[in-house]
This record gives sequence, C-alpha cells and structure tokens, in this order.
Amino acid sequence: MEKITQKYTNHTEEEIEAFLLIIRKQINMGKFIVLNSKSREKNKKFIEEYRLNSNKQRQMVLALETKDFCYSVDDYNNAERLYIFCKEYELDNWGIIQKIDVYIKIALKKDDFVVVISFHEPERKIKKLFK
Repeated sequence: MEKITQKYTNHTEEEIEAFLLIIRKQINMGKFIVLNSKSREKNKKFIEEYRLNSNKQRQMVLALETKDFCYSVDDYNNAERLYIFCKEYELDNWGIIQKIDVYIKIALKKDDFVVVISFHEPERKIKKLFK
C-alpha cells in the first residue's frame, strides 16, 4: 500500500521562523548533513559542479530566511514533514560567478538531527509562500 502524501501551504511566517531557529541551532551544534551519495545523484553533481565544500553547504543552509520558504510535504518514508526552500546564491562555477536558485529540502529528525535531502537547482518553477 502506497502512502498518500500531502503538500502544505498553510504555514505562518512565525512558524517557519521558529523552524529555522531550530535548524540553525542544530547545524551550529554539528547535527547536520547534506545527502550526496549515489542515491542523491542530483545533489552530488550540483555540489561538485559548484565546488561546495561542507562549510559552504553549511553556510548556505544557515542563510535560509523565512521569505525563501515554499511549502512542506509529508515524507514518503515516515511520519516526518519535509520543508522546501528556494534561495538564490552567488556560486563559483569553476571561476565564473553565477546567480543560481537552489532547491533545498530539509528534514528535522526526531533526535533534532538536520538532514538536507535535496540540494540542487530546481527542476521546475517554484513559488515562495511569503513573497
């Protein structure tokens, strides 16, 4: 039986700001990972293309703001909620600085460990909730 998931756009700015405060605190405590294994090929390719070391990835996620939030969605694999953000960054593509939108999907695990599931350019146009 396939789990039915839902997209949520009924968040308040205060709710997303509180989520970001938790995320920042956990990241600053070192409880953070960006998935970039073979199962996350898009992330891996994006990270390599823009030479994003773990410190740069960390800085990018810490820079997320409430205005960058798009929506949340149920996780297919468990009862957690995934939070979707899209933010424009200036990135170095092997010597050429480019302004790039980055799609970032974040899960906050039960132990407050932050997992960035998606970290790449958006595959389609995405609308920000508070813009």
